[in-house]
Amino acid sequence: MTDAAGREVRLQAPAQRIATNESLLLLSLALIDADPVRRLAGWAAPRRLDQGMYAAFRREFPAVDDIPVVGAVVPAGVSVETILSVEPDLFVVSIWQHDWEDIADRLSAAGIPVIFLDGPANAGRGPDEATAFSMELLGKALGREEQAGEFADFVRARYRRVEQRLEGTTRRPSVLIDAHAGSVCCNTPGADNRITQYLELAGGHNIGAGLVPGYDGQLSPEYVLTTDPDVYVGTGGPHLAAQGGLVVGGAIDAGAARASLSAVVGRNHLSALSAVRGGRAFAVSHQLSISALSVLVFECLAKWTHPDLFADLDPADTLAEINERFMAVPIEGTFWVGLDEAGTAP
Repeated sequence: MTDAAGREVRLQAPAQRIATNESLLLLSLALIDADPVRRLAGWAAPRRLDQGMYAAFRREFPAVDDIPVVGAVVPAGVSVETILSVEPDLFVVSIWQHDWEDIADRLSAAGIPVIFLDGPANAGRGPDEATAFSMELLGKALGREEQAGEFADFVRARYRRVEQRLEGTTRRPSVLIDAHAGSVCCNTPGADNRITQYLELAGGHNIGAGLVPGYDGQLSPEYVLTTDPDVYVGTGGPHLAAQGGLVVGGAIDAGAARASLSAVVGRNHLSALSAVRGGRAFAVSHQLSISALSVLVFECLAKWTHPDLFADLDPADTLAEINERFMAVPIEGTFWVGLDEAGTAP
C-alpha cells in the first residue's frame, strides 16, 4: 500500500499489534473494529484523549488502562527501543512531521512496518478525501477494508450534501476561529490548517487565514474587533476547565458547556463583537476537529455560517448515525454548543 507520506509499505498479514504516536487513533479503530483496544500494543499521550471519551471506553474495555505508553506525539525524544519493546507488528503515525522519517526507517530496518495516515500526499486532498484516505489505509492495514470503506463513503456523502447545497452561493460569512479558547484571545488556525479548510468548504471565511500562512498563529484583539466577524467559533475541550476555557466534550453537560462559552466571550473585549451580541457565538470540540470524526465539525460550521440554508441539517443526527452504524463505543456528551439552546446538540 502507499501511505500519506508517499511511502510503499508491505505487510505480510493484517496487523494485530499496533503501536502509535497518537492516542486519538483509538477513535479511528473504534469506527472499524468491534474491539479496538485489543489492537493497541502501545500508544503515546493517552491524556490527549478526551477524558469523558476515555471513561466510556474504559467502561466497555477495561484493558485500555493497561496499554503501555511508548514514544511521543512528536518525534523529538522518541526511543525506537521503547517502541520495539511492546513487539508491535505495525507502527502508525497519525501526525506527520519530517523527523518521523528517520524513526520510520529505523523501525523498518528492525522489521516493523510503518504507515503514515497523514503526510505530504494528503496536501492535495480536501479534508473529506484526507479523512477517507486515512481510514481506508488503516482498514487495509488491519484487514478491515469493508468497514473502513463504508465509513469513508459515509464521510464523502456528508461533505457532498453540504457542497451541493452551497452551489451558487456567493456569500461567505466571516468567522473568527478562536482555537483552544480561554484566557487569551485569539490563537487561530492558519491557511494550512484543516479547520480553515473545513470552514471554507462549509461556506465561510476564516478572518485569520490571510494573516497566518502556516498551521496556526495569534491574532491581536485590535484586529479582531476591527474586523468584527459575522460568526465566532471557539474550540475547546474538558482539559481547559482548569484555565477557565471552553469546556466541551465527552460526558460534559450542555449547561456547563454553554456557561463556559458565555464566560469566554465575556472576556478580552469579545462581548463587543456583533457576532456575540447577536447570538452567533459557538463552541466545538477541538478533539473532534483533529480526529476521524471531523465531519461533525464541518457540519456545525456549515449550519452556523448559513443557518437558513442548512436549517434542516442537524449534526446531532449525524453523530447518532455514526454511533449506531460504526462506533464500537458510542460517544456521548456535549461536543458543540451555542449561546442559546438552538446551537447545542441534544
